Amino acid sequence: MSINEAVIKKERNKDYKLTGIDRLRFKTRYFTDNGIIGTKGFVSHYYEMFKGCFNTSNEKKPKKISGVNRIYSPKRLVNEA
Repeated sequence: MSINEAVIKKERNKDYKLTGIDRLRFKTRYFTDNGIIGTKGFVSHYYEMFKGCFNTSNEKKPKKISGVNRIYSPKRLVNEA
């Protein structure tokens, strides 16, 4: 299996750098880990609605997702590059 030449050219043109949107797309596993991702207000609101569904003794506060503007999650998401 090989990588399509169009994909290689596109990534070379970007100098192989990830955008904030790319970083968010590559963190799809966190959608199932947390269940909430969005603006600070959105995360706070829905965490309050569903906090009984999370197995935690600590109150969760929205944490900024690094590399993506104005997007938060109940727990700190780490780039595992």
